[in-house]
Amino acid sequence: MTDRQDSMRIAMPVFENRISPRFDCAPTLVLCDISGQRVTERKEIFCEGWSDIERISKLKEMGVDTLICGGLPNHLQGILKNNGVNIIPWVAGNSDEILDLFLQGRLNTGMVIGPEKGKKERAKREIKDPG
Repeated sequence: MTDRQDSMRIAMPVFENRISPRFDCAPTLVLCDISGQRVTERKEIFCEGWSDIERISKLKEMGVDTLICGGLPNHLQGILKNNGVNIIPWVAGNSDEILDLFLQGRLNTGMVIGPEKGKKERAKREIKDPG
């Protein structure tokens, strides 16, 4: 579970209305200012074409406290952590549902919300039972 301050800014890399599978390829960042358990401001920033370092620099410039994302290369995780950004990686699903779970204090690393969960579970069963 995540620890939250009374006021913070989170970022979510988004593809359409879902958490992007990869931080470094997402065309959009959704920024949310949070006070208590409420979103006080939400905006989308077009970031397609930004390099990894540009993405991290912008997060730092914008004062992001927490990054909720899908896949994130290890070297980028290290840079973000060294810059004081809390990371909740390997999350998949609708960005609004993910945000709601975060606000409730129920979002964990690796959570899969929605249709992907069933696909992932079916894939695991198929691998275990090839016959």
